[in-house]
Amino acid sequence: MTTIQGIVAHTHHRVAKHLVELLHHTSWCVSLQTRKPIRAHANRLIQRKNRLCWLSLLFVLMPVQLQASEEEAFNAQNLAIELINRYPEYPVVRGLTAEKTAQIKRGEYIAQLGDCIACHTAKESNAIPFSGGLPIPTPFGTFYTPNITPDKQTGIGQWRFEEFRDAMRYGIDVHGRNYFPAFPYVYFTQVSNDDLRDLWAYLQVIPQVSRLDQGDTLPFPINVRLFQSVWKKLYFRSMVGGYQYDDNQSERWNRGRYIVEGLGHCAMCHSPLNVLGAEKAKYHLTGAFVEGYWAPDITRRGLGKIPHFEVADVFIEGKLINNAGDVRGPMEEANHDSLRYLTKDDQDAIVDYLMSVVSDDPRPVGHYKASQNTLASGHQVFENVCSICHVNGETGAPKIGDEATWEYRLTNKGLNALYRHVIDGYNNMPARGACESCTDQQIRNAVDYVLYHSFGPSYWEEFKHPTKRSRPQRTSVAVGKTAYEDHCASCHDSGKDDAPKIGDIDAWKPILEKNMEVLISHTMHGYKSMPANGGCETCTKSEIIAAVKYLVQNSQEGKDFDLW
Repeated sequence: MTTIQGIVAHTHHRVAKHLVELLHHTSWCVSLQTRKPIRAHANRLIQRKNRLCWLSLLFVLMPVQLQASEEEAFNAQNLAIELINRYPEYPVVRGLTAEKTAQIKRGEYIAQLGDCIACHTAKESNAIPFSGGLPIPTPFGTFYTPNITPDKQTGIGQWRFEEFRDAMRYGIDVHGRNYFPAFPYVYFTQVSNDDLRDLWAYLQVIPQVSRLDQGDTLPFPINVRLFQSVWKKLYFRSMVGGYQYDDNQSERWNRGRYIVEGLGHCAMCHSPLNVLGAEKAKYHLTGAFVEGYWAPDITRRGLGKIPHFEVADVFIEGKLINNAGDVRGPMEEANHDSLRYLTKDDQDAIVDYLMSVVSDDPRPVGHYKASQNTLASGHQVFENVCSICHVNGETGAPKIGDEATWEYRLTNKGLNALYRHVIDGYNNMPARGACESCTDQQIRNAVDYVLYHSFGPSYWEEFKHPTKRSRPQRTSVAVGKTAYEDHCASCHDSGKDDAPKIGDIDAWKPILEKNMEVLISHTMHGYKSMPANGGCETCTKSEIIAAVKYLVQNSQEGKDFDLW
């Protein structure tokens, strides 16, 4: 039977693609076969979603965005949506008076906070910023984002400010029609009148581009916007005067909330949506799939243990928390087009607010009991959380049961490194596999469960209880390379916090005049700005020694420390 991928629309390309791709997560009226060794829990998940299918068909005439489920993630390539690794730059505006220049700079900053350029610029090599034309293919047709330059014939040059305000605050276009909720007016309704005027002033002076809007290719009756009135009645609450200040909170907290819940529209990626494309309010900002990537939980539960500055560094340095890799996918684009422009005050305000957000846990796994069987505990975590990605391989995750892939990872990284990657996050996988309420032991149990069902009992026991290795084997340079790349590289590759760079022979020469025992002791116990164990709370003593050996061997010539 045909899979309904969803209806997405109009101006916000990240959200529109987000919704289409999130539907890679929703299997509508489709019979799926479970894959060994997943058995019963996958069948229950699929049956639950199939029951929802027929109910959702009642809304097929409503042009809405549909939310992803946990069984089947959508692959962006399936709809030929390609993000070219090229991002537009903001146009230079000249020839203004000093007073006008100040307003335009404020307007540009508002545009950057709202990331308008990402949605209203095509990915063609010669595309001009804000001229629209970004195609968004869907199973029902293709949508194109509109031209918002001040061109009078093809852009918004003939609009009045009041019409622009109505679009942003009420989701109404210049012809009095409803916008599709893919345009984030649900969030932009909170933008203040002053900020709207500054943004409007900015959009009036950027370079004019003559480029006709291409509309969409949706067939009748899906393209009828009248049905959006029903959606608005259910899910939209406009704010006539913009953001409502909370007198019980600080000015910085209010500023953070204003950005996150308004211009930043963070929930468009970081909150799960229901079958009608509206946010599931009780799971606000608790994480969701977007364009084949996981947008993590950014509530207090998801961020509470992380230092404020490390969260803010994600915006500026483009590095994931816990040194888990580079920011990728939609967040990489958001960083380039929007978040890297944040002032320090706004960075701090955003983090302050996010650290205060409390939402229900959409992936509860219950409390861990020490007496509970390891595999039973792991199964509990896997069924509630890990199965979202590891059943069908979403976001590139290795599938449970794929023996060859798991054996390669274990052989090259080792079991302890695998535990650390899951706990701290690694590349596309979020910290704790998105189970923010899980303990470290529950995470290890879940890893054990996956490996057990990928290898079988006897083969798994060989990895779980390997033959004891000699000290040179446990502390080899090869082992050290893995530990270094996972933890030490964040400082020693770049010289961060005055750490001597790996390979800098001159910098290491006076350090290496001390013997290895001193270097290892400094690393284990901390020295100057370096934390104990180089900040790796889960590294074994052997891994720390191996990392030091790797670092030393690559920072001087003619010596081999492998057998030290």
